Amino acid sequence: MKTIFKKNDYKILADIDERKACIVKGTNSVYVALEELTPLSALAAKHLKMMGCDPGRYLNIGLSNHVIIKEAEEAWQAALKQAEQRNLPSESSMIPMFWQHLPGLIELRDAEDTYAACQKSASLMLEYRQRGLPPARLMELRKRYPRAAAFITAETYAFSGNETVSERGRKAMHMLISGDQVADALSLLPDLSPDMPDQDRSQSADRW
Repeated sequence: MKTIFKKNDYKILADIDERKACIVKGTNSVYVALEELTPLSALAAKHLKMMGCDPGRYLNIGLSNHVIIKEAEEAWQAALKQAEQRNLPSESSMIPMFWQHLPGLIELRDAEDTYAACQKSASLMLEYRQRGLPPARLMELRKRYPRAAAFITAETYAFSGNETVSERGRKAMHMLISGDQVADALSLLPDLSPDMPDQDRSQSADRW
């Protein structure tokens, strides 16, 4: 692998031929696919905030839960372009399918974020209700874009700290992107909160 970006103890190495990369931060590292970058999801932003990071500095890598800093975007795109030029016949990016099968996703995510903000402010909630926005607006968008709504739901499970739950969430996301039935994708998700502690989850395993 070749280093394509480095800043302090953060660096990115890429293998153009294998279309994969390694993100290193201090003594920690993670291997990811060399995919197109996408806007940071609301859920990823939430987790970054919990870790004390500024979400505005990050982008998602493809459809995964992994992120990179925006400062590395130019280097990442250059490496991705090289990979595409070398391996056009085996192009496997799902980004085109992502936008084709998930119309309304950006609009719905914005409404979800707005509603979440309203939940923390009574005055803000009152103002938005008077303008016909969340929760009425949110419910309307969920009905209009059921696949996008299901994708956001599956995404919350994909970020679960429980690997089994996380795997189910990722599989459901993949099914929704691939055009499978929404009901089939949602049936993979457990009838439990994705944030439920493992101890409580094991006690409720019979509900899966």
